[in-house]
Amino acid sequence: MNINTITPKKINMKPTFDQTFLKCIKTAGLLAAGAFIFSGCSKSSSSASSGVVLPANAITTTTISGGNIKGVMLTDSTYTVNGTLTVLPTDTLIIQPGAKINLTGDYAFLIQGTIASLGTQAKPITFNSTVAQQPGQWGGFQCDSAKSVTFYWTKVLWAGGPDAGGQPTQTIAVKSPIPVDIEDCWFVGGQDNAIGVFSTSNVKILRNSLYGNGTGDGDAIDFHAGVTGVVAYNVLWGGAGSAIKVYTSNTVQNPQTNVAVYNNTCVDNGFRRGSGEPGRGILVDEFSQARVYNNLLVNNYWELDITTNSDYQHTTYNNNYFYVTVDSLRQRMYPAGEIGTPQSNDIIDLNTTGANDPKFVGYTPPPDPTVRIIPTSFDFHLQSGSKALGMGYTGPALNLPAGVPGASSDIGAYVTDTTGGKGNRHDKGY
Repeated sequence: MNINTITPKKINMKPTFDQTFLKCIKTAGLLAAGAFIFSGCSKSSSSASSGVVLPANAITTTTISGGNIKGVMLTDSTYTVNGTLTVLPTDTLIIQPGAKINLTGDYAFLIQGTIASLGTQAKPITFNSTVAQQPGQWGGFQCDSAKSVTFYWTKVLWAGGPDAGGQPTQTIAVKSPIPVDIEDCWFVGGQDNAIGVFSTSNVKILRNSLYGNGTGDGDAIDFHAGVTGVVAYNVLWGGAGSAIKVYTSNTVQNPQTNVAVYNNTCVDNGFRRGSGEPGRGILVDEFSQARVYNNLLVNNYWELDITTNSDYQHTTYNNNYFYVTVDSLRQRMYPAGEIGTPQSNDIIDLNTTGANDPKFVGYTPPPDPTVRIIPTSFDFHLQSGSKALGMGYTGPALNLPAGVPGASSDIGAYVTDTTGGKGNRHDKGY
């Protein structure tokens, strides 16, 4: 089968978000962010109940018509959102573990201030549509002028609904130079980019699972215009475009996008966008630089593309793992005409289709770009005996900032040593 025929179209990580405040949130559960103000939203007789003392700014109204919002959405409460919500520049919206936020139409969260969605492994937070379980049902988080964006253990399902001009929206869109911390979350079935950061933000994108994002276009993770930080231990499957895109600008070289991309698992990405703008497992392009190590790249339209327009002189890469099951894909593991080439410690076979099976617990090739919901049989944990085990790079070339997990001695997102924040924590699916 020839998939070519399928064409459906030193980093400073010093956040400004108050880490002491976050620590108090996690340990004491006391989520005070100022006096409770909730304007422009209709009240309902239904309210969130709790057996504990509520924070002073608790949002107890559970049916919300839209308008300005700040305060705390409460643990294990269910909220119904009937209109677009705005967090004003001096305000904060905090979501506690176990909260469920159901949107009844194409409504968005417009973040001008601070948002912190603080789920836990035991109690993830869920944002979902009540209309349909398919792409583009609500407008995601538009953070064009936000002050801080934090998401932990949060499921964001079926976002990307059209904006006022009828164009699909990104699930999380950031355009201001702020700290962006997204860890242990799920992004499923967005209409466009799942995470798009177009600014000089410091980012930590860690241990997330991104499934089936982008309909005819859209990258799972898309950086432009001077982003710095790390992208590590993420699982990215079935996106329309590239799984991870590192890009500065095609006209302005500075500020430069400069990120470490390591221990990600990228599978079946790039086919819905097709040959017009090939989707890659990982793309380093247009005046950007990156450190690219320990990534597991399987059956993407193109695999690892470091272009002639990248800052190749300052880009380092090695110990990446390539596996393809279709002849046409074997020609694009390092695409012809680009500057990236196989490295000494890559696991790659340019001559034999199907060589170097990484031995996923569950995976059935070849890619099917019509599938948007990840099959229940797919499980990208590694079996014992996988060639990806013990073949990772952990040395100084990654030049990692303080406060992030180190690289693993294994390749891919699921690793044997999960100390220090290493390794994706998710079970298969969502």
